[in-house]
Amino acid sequence: MSRAFTPPDTLSQDDIRTVADVRRAVWINGLFGLGAGSAIGMIGHLALQTLQRRHVPKVASTAEKSTEKTSATTLSKKQTTSSILYKLLKPLPPLTKNTFLLSFLGGGALGSFVLSSTAGKNAVHLLHPIFNVGRDEYAGMSPYQIEAKKAEMTLQQQQSGAVEDGALTAAAAINQDDQLDIQHHKQRTLHRKASIKERLESGHSLSDTHSTEAHYHPSDEEEIVRDKAMHRAEVWERRQTERRRWVKDKIESGGSLSDSHVTGGGGSGR
Repeated sequence: MSRAFTPPDTLSQDDIRTVADVRRAVWINGLFGLGAGSAIGMIGHLALQTLQRRHVPKVASTAEKSTEKTSATTLSKKQTTSSILYKLLKPLPPLTKNTFLLSFLGGGALGSFVLSSTAGKNAVHLLHPIFNVGRDEYAGMSPYQIEAKKAEMTLQQQQSGAVEDGALTAAAAINQDDQLDIQHHKQRTLHRKASIKERLESGHSLSDTHSTEAHYHPSDEEEIVRDKAMHRAEVWERRQTERRRWVKDKIESGGSLSDSHVTGGGGSGR
């Protein structure tokens, strides 16, 4: 059975249909070329045979060739010798039934070959994807070349995978940081709202400086400790600044740093 009726399993239905269409086009054009070529060969042979009989008298017949020696025949030969058709047809052999059959078969074969080849050339681009189905990429390579090719492909896959993993890891880290920042901000906002609500419900102001008693919320413990530490540092810095200014003023005014060092009526006046 022909291979066309049992296509391989690797071909899809579209591939099988494409192969069938190309095969059909080649066969149709081949048969059309066979008929056209045979007709052209037959007509051409008959035309040449007629011209040869009219303008080349020496091939009319063997009997006439031996008996034609009159002056009229000699005159006609001289006239036809000078014609262009005589020069073209003289090299041809005598056209008989054998040459007719040869022209008929040769014209059919030539026409079939030309038209079928043209149809195949015009449709071969449709078969290029099918030619690569199941193709062995290591065909024609030595064992060393095959191993080198496999190693190169493995290295390329590892490099591409590493690049993709690095990009995904960086993106995941950035996304995780963003999520943590958003979550932390939401938690602080909720804690702050709860603290404000509890302060307002308990009758205290929003700031400890306006209330008569200290108020602590468990969720704000870290924030309160940090605020107190900053407040103590600010108070200490302010006291040190005032102390240095007071010492400077005392020194510039010529007074002592304490009342026990003052000489004069300051003590007797009391």
